[in-house]
Amino acid sequence: MCPHCQTSTHLIKRGIYRRPSDQKKIQRFHCKKCNKGHSTQTHSFDYRQRKRHINQTVFRLFSKGSSERAIAEIIGVNKKTIARRVAPFAKCARKNLERMREETKDVSEIVFDEMESFEHTKLKPLTIPLAVEKDTRKILAFDVGVIAAKGTLAHISVKKYGKRKCQRRKVLEFLFKQIEQVAHPKCCFSSDESTHYPGVLRRHFKDAEHLQFKGRAAAVVGQGEMKKGGFDPLFSLNQTAAMIRDNIKRMARRTWCTTKRIDRLLDFLAIYAIYHNQIIEGIRRPRIFNAV
Repeated sequence: MCPHCQTSTHLIKRGIYRRPSDQKKIQRFHCKKCNKGHSTQTHSFDYRQRKRHINQTVFRLFSKGSSERAIAEIIGVNKKTIARRVAPFAKCARKNLERMREETKDVSEIVFDEMESFEHTKLKPLTIPLAVEKDTRKILAFDVGVIAAKGTLAHISVKKYGKRKCQRRKVLEFLFKQIEQVAHPKCCFSSDESTHYPGVLRRHFKDAEHLQFKGRAAAVVGQGEMKKGGFDPLFSLNQTAAMIRDNIKRMARRTWCTTKRIDRLLDFLAIYAIYHNQIIEGIRRPRIFNAV
């Protein structure tokens, strides 16, 4: 498809060239409709990158608890080289997640809940709704939204940053909109006893069963997401949430590598979701690749 006029019927081949970074042969095309050229590389997530050989290593390190600066030191490149890869990796990851949702149908059991993080300071908290398939722990959907500070920080937050508009309902609506693509109409949903969930769930799944379980105290291990002793009915989600906190550097508790931009946190969540789902599927060396 032509990236300029979006046509696929007026293309003709116009020679090849060798890519300088790895000497790979790349096919050129010419569009007779808009009279512009492009190549097979134009549609790739590594378009115009000079150090493509580090991409898969960077992708895995992003998903194994390494910061951008640490990855740059390990590989031996400038930290800007690593930072520039976040956006194209995330764009590619979102396309792959969308394709995964299109291929996954009639999921019968889903567990969902919210994680919390913050933007720059604990006075600016964020909510991260997350949904996983109960049996496999595959990540199905997620989002990030702004919420108001609670407890003793509430007054300080309003005084310093003004009143924050709560986006909890908005992100929950978006979460269930994504889940609609994969869930069976009579899917069984499990969550904690939050009062925010039943109303939103019923708007999207009128015939679904919703099981709510009382929240339990967090264990010391598992980044505060795992629960103390006994059977945990929300184990699939809590285990996945603990892995997210452990494997995304800015999500870890007691870290100085904090989120400065919400859109960038969404990028890292998308990158990790692809890595996580590939591990679940039994792929030993997960990799980032273009969605077909």
